[in-house]
Amino acid sequence: MLTITFFTSNATKLAHARYLAEKLPVKINGFRERTYHASYNEPRLDSRDELLRQSYESAVTQSKKAHIFSGQHFFILEDTSVRIEALSSANSDVPGLDVKYWMKDATFPALQASIAAAGGDRRAVVRSDIVLHIPQAYKGRWGIETDYLVFTGEESGFIVDHEQKFETNVVYPWLDNKTFNKWFRPSGATSALGNLPVAEAEKFDFRKKSFDKLFAFFKEKGLLLDEDRQESFSFPDQVNYIICGFTCAGKTTASLHLANEYDYLHVEASDFMQHSFRLRHGVRTQGALPIGDFAEQALREKPEIAAEGIAAYLKSDIGARVVISGYRSLAEVDWTLARMGEMGKRFRVVFIEASQEERFERMKERSRPGDVQDLSRFQSRDEQQRRMGLDDIRNDFRTIRWNNMSAVRELLAIIDAEVVKLPRASSSVEEMLRRVRTFSRIKLEDAILVALLSKWSNDETREYFTTSEIAKIINQVVNPSSRKHKDNVSRYFNQNYYVYYEISSSEGKVARKYRLSNTGYGRAVQTLRNIIGRKVEE
Repeated sequence: MLTITFFTSNATKLAHARYLAEKLPVKINGFRERTYHASYNEPRLDSRDELLRQSYESAVTQSKKAHIFSGQHFFILEDTSVRIEALSSANSDVPGLDVKYWMKDATFPALQASIAAAGGDRRAVVRSDIVLHIPQAYKGRWGIETDYLVFTGEESGFIVDHEQKFETNVVYPWLDNKTFNKWFRPSGATSALGNLPVAEAEKFDFRKKSFDKLFAFFKEKGLLLDEDRQESFSFPDQVNYIICGFTCAGKTTASLHLANEYDYLHVEASDFMQHSFRLRHGVRTQGALPIGDFAEQALREKPEIAAEGIAAYLKSDIGARVVISGYRSLAEVDWTLARMGEMGKRFRVVFIEASQEERFERMKERSRPGDVQDLSRFQSRDEQQRRMGLDDIRNDFRTIRWNNMSAVRELLAIIDAEVVKLPRASSSVEEMLRRVRTFSRIKLEDAILVALLSKWSNDETREYFTTSEIAKIINQVVNPSSRKHKDNVSRYFNQNYYVYYEISSSEGKVARKYRLSNTGYGRAVQTLRNIIGRKVEE
C-alpha cells in the first residue's frame, strides 16, 4: 500500500483526503501523525506559483527537522483558492488564495452589495492545487527534473441568490456552513455545495478533482496498484460473537468475561465510532456535538462507518477469537458478517435482554461521565438507539437472546455454557502483570497498554492519567531496560488518535488525560499474553 504524508493542520481537510482515498490502496497520514513538529508555514501571497513554492520549501524544511525526509517517501500539501468573477480582474482573483482569511470578515449582505455594485456577475470558480513532493529515488526513474508536481482541480458555479441556513454535515464535515462552500452553488447543483448530500457533492467536489489527478498519476507510474485479493482463511470450529443490547444491558460485562476467561479479543464498536468522530472533529469538549447525535447521523449516512474500522483492525489479527460489542444498527451487523465472512470468520449475533428499569438502576450505580440520572433522559437515549436500529437487531431471525434481568452470575453462567468446550485462560491478568517485569525490550505502545492495564478497574469512574503520569507508571511496571521517557509518551499521544484510549479533556489549556477504552483493555490483555507467551524469557 502506498503511504503519503499530508502536510496540513486542518483536521477537516485531512478527513476529506482520507475519504477520497477510501477505496484505493493508499494510506494518507497527517504530518503530525509522523512527527511532533508543527506543520509547514503557509505564506500569504498573491502569486499562486510563489505561494506553492514557498509552502513546499517550508514543508521540506519541517520534514528534515523531523527526520522523516527521505529519498523514497512522498508528501503532499493542498491550497484552495476562489475567484468571484464580479470582483476579480484579468490579473487578480478575489478573494483568491486569501479565501480562508477573507471568510473570517465576509458577510453575505456585504458580498451581495459588492457584486451588485460591480455589475451583478455571480459566477465563481473554486480551485484546489495539490503539491506532490517527488522523492529523489523516483526523479531519475521517471525523468522528472523538478522537485514537485502540481495537480489542479476546478469547479465553476455561482454565488447563491440568497443565504441558506443549514448545519455542517457531522459525518462529512467538509460539507459545512463556515467556508465558501455555504455560498457557492456549482453549475448543475441543486443547492450550495456545503448543503448537498455527499453523493451529489462528489460530482462537484473541486478537491476530489485534484486528488483524482494525483491518484491517476500514481496509477500511471505503477505505484497505486489494484487492491490485493482478499485473503481467505478457515476457522470452522471458531465461535465469534457480536453482542448487542440497550445501554447497561450487560454487553461489556459479557464481553470482558469472554476476554478474561476464554482469551477472546474484545472490540467495542463505540470506540471506533468515537475514533471516527475524532478524526473529523477532534477531541470533544464541553458543549460540543454529543457523540450519540453523531452516531445517529453516521449510521444513516454511512452505516458501516465503525464496522469498516473494526474489520481493518481484526484483519491484522485474523486468527483471534473475537467478541464485538455495541452495534446499534442491523446494517452494521450485516456488513460485518459479510466482510468478516470473506475472511473465513463466522459470528453468532446475541442480544442481551434487560428491562429499562433494571438498566436505569445500573446506570445510576455506575455513574460514568456522560451518563444521565433521570429516567426521562434515559428513555430518550433508548429511543435514539431504537432509531438507530437496535430493535431490528433484536428481532432479526439470526439473533439469539441472553437474559440479564437479575444477577450477573446468571448471565455469566449462560456464557460459560455457550463456550463450554473452550479451555480457560491459563493466567490471570494480575499474574501476568507480575511476570511482565522479567521481560525486556517492550515497545512503546505495548508498554503504554500494559501500564494502563495495571490501573484498570471495572468501575466506570476509574482514573485518567496525563502522559507524564503514564510514563511513571510504565517505569514502575516494566523491566528497567524497557523504561520510557515522558517525551516519547507525549509524542505518541500527540501524533494520533487511537481506539485504545478514552480521553478526558476540557476547555482551555488543561492537559489531556487518558485511560484504556474497552477495546484498549482487550488489546492490552492480548498484548500482555503475547509478551508472556514468548518462547524464551529474556
